[in-house]
Amino acid sequence: MTAALAAAMPVGPLGDALTGLVRVALATRAFGWPLGLALVVVGLAALVASDRLRRPAAAVGGAAVGVLAALAARRLLGPQLELSAVASAGLGAAVLGVACAAMPPLFPAAAGALAGALAGVHLPIGGRAAVGAGLGALAAALLALAASRAVAVVLCALSGGLALGVGLLAAAGPRPLASELAIRPFALLGFAVVAGVAGAAFQLARGAAAARPGPGALRD
Repeated sequence: MTAALAAAMPVGPLGDALTGLVRVALATRAFGWPLGLALVVVGLAALVASDRLRRPAAAVGGAAVGVLAALAARRLLGPQLELSAVASAGLGAAVLGVACAAMPPLFPAAAGALAGALAGVHLPIGGRAAVGAGLGALAAALLALAASRAVAVVLCALSGGLALGVGLLAAAGPRPLASELAIRPFALLGFAVVAGVAGAAFQLARGAAAARPGPGALRD
């Protein structure tokens, strides 16, 4: 990443996330087209079939949420955690991945809880950030659980759009445009959002059409 782009990044957790996205894109490109092709396949599967592959999608999504939760906890708690970053991320991925595979609705609930906790920690209640984080996590988890299927499809589709974008950049090889886009996190996120919204709309519409009774059923 150039110095000008690094200076343009926002500060705080958002800036860290964007910088991490650039590092992932660059590292994926370093592995070449085989990894890029694999990510393209995974991304397309998440965009068009995650609703039909609920258990595998929940396992992968839960593992990702576990990694993010572990990294967020390390950032908030700092030296209070004795585990290394790799160990805590691996533990979070293993625990939540297995749990979500066993009970798929846990995936959107866990994702909602993480988002609610990260938002609530900045809204302390009674001067205690932990209370705000706990209540935020509980409220967001319950809301996500109430619409678990739709939330899971949207999360998987957005993740699939991101995987597809990173995979295409890696599969493009040393082309200058791909090299330029790899260090432009907002362009990559924009592609992921557009592809993810389209994929989620397709899957939710297909599910609604499948649940609608046909003319023969109505006559019966």
